[in-house]
Amino acid sequence: MLNIDNFISRLEELMETNQLSAAAFAEKIGVQRSSVSHILSKRNKPSLEFILKIHAAFEDAGLDWLLLENSKQPTPPLSKVSVQENITVHENPIEKTSPKDESASTTGQEVVQIIQLYQDGSFNTFFPKS
Repeated sequence: MLNIDNFISRLEELMETNQLSAAAFAEKIGVQRSSVSHILSKRNKPSLEFILKIHAAFEDAGLDWLLLENSKQPTPPLSKVSVQENITVHENPIEKTSPKDESASTTGQEVVQIIQLYQDGSFNTFFPKS
């Protein structure tokens, strides 16, 4: 779960580092000024789309730095490593096959959640049956 106080602190740090007012920040990421104001005042929580817009506008702002409370990354400018480097995009539909990956069974780990992220900022979460 997102720690809103931590997220607001990182948001303020990002705005200060880039010398942006809330209005200028909103313009840079492509949202209404009220959206930034409501998040900073804790009236609203940030949506996934809002977070992804920040990441797109400030490539140095890693998602883990923005979202994780105990992130060990330095303050902006942040690492140039992009989350996209770890994502494999399949152009063709995935065929149904039986699981052949033995790594999960040999490590004793079990899949508990699968998240699908879409280019429009939406997502689906699946919880496999045990």
